[in-house]
Amino acid sequence: MSELPAGEFTLKNRRVFKKGFYQDRSTGQQLFLLLGLSLMSFFIIGLLGTFILSAMTGITVEQLATISKMKTPHPQLGFFIRGMQLAQFLGLFLVPSWLAARLFAVEPARDYLKLTRPVHPGFWMIGITILLFSLPLVQWLGELNRAVEFPPALADWMKEKENDANDTVKALLGLRSVKDLLLNIVFIAGLAAVGEELLFRGVLQRMFFRQFGQAWPAIILSAFLFSSMHMQFFGFLPRFVLGILLGAVYWYSGSLWTAILGHFFYDALLIVLVYFNPVLLQDEPVVGPQAMMVSGLVSALLVTMHLHWMLRHTKVDQYQDKENDSSEHNS
Repeated sequence: MSELPAGEFTLKNRRVFKKGFYQDRSTGQQLFLLLGLSLMSFFIIGLLGTFILSAMTGITVEQLATISKMKTPHPQLGFFIRGMQLAQFLGLFLVPSWLAARLFAVEPARDYLKLTRPVHPGFWMIGITILLFSLPLVQWLGELNRAVEFPPALADWMKEKENDANDTVKALLGLRSVKDLLLNIVFIAGLAAVGEELLFRGVLQRMFFRQFGQAWPAIILSAFLFSSMHMQFFGFLPRFVLGILLGAVYWYSGSLWTAILGHFFYDALLIVLVYFNPVLLQDEPVVGPQAMMVSGLVSALLVTMHLHWMLRHTKVDQYQDKENDSSEHNS
């Protein structure tokens, strides 16, 4: 087999990363590529970040894995965890989302990810209030989720994974200074809101709509992956519902910013509540089951009313027509 001249090989590599090079590929191929890019980016940036942070703080990965067993927290623990959150944001969310926007469309990344104004000015506020009003509903669904009985061996494994996922966040929320409160709002609420919405709503939900040609299957599937990724099985149902709400806010508003803002204010409110009420870090509910059910049902009614208002004021048909132009490549 003859070898390609060096110039042709270089040109071929450049074409792979050319804007819109994978636009006409099937949704399955795009999804597979996105997964590969995410894993590669997360591994490289996460590994580099771990080495740098370990060198700066003296904290090893083994120590980080036993946070809950530390009698005296390391003075640099907060800095280390926030640094790892930044590395995760870059490697798992920001870089893959930007690459997807570049490879899967010829339009600017800002337009592909819908980082534009919503189709109605009222959606700026409605996206926030939907998520805030959903809090009692989410808490009630969380209790229902935890009441589900699993085989003992499976339940123990799920609980272990849930504790592993919660330990680092609880370590940050347990820091009690005002500075730590503000940093937690930025690094927990801010990075999660921007990163997760870019990937799950901005990229995945759009890809699934391209496949199905309908909004709600795309919203539900992206919400399912959103909840699954957190590896918190006893909180799967409430996080799944949150994903659906965020997907609906994004879809009806035509802007990813509304979902980002709603996500941010939801997480920021929880951080502030925990700061002033540390008892909320415990797994036990702070109100009785009947009061939780009533507040959950009222919350569901308010959320439904907000979604109905969005449905009445949306211009989703224009957005849908544009998406259908792209979905024709799958036929």
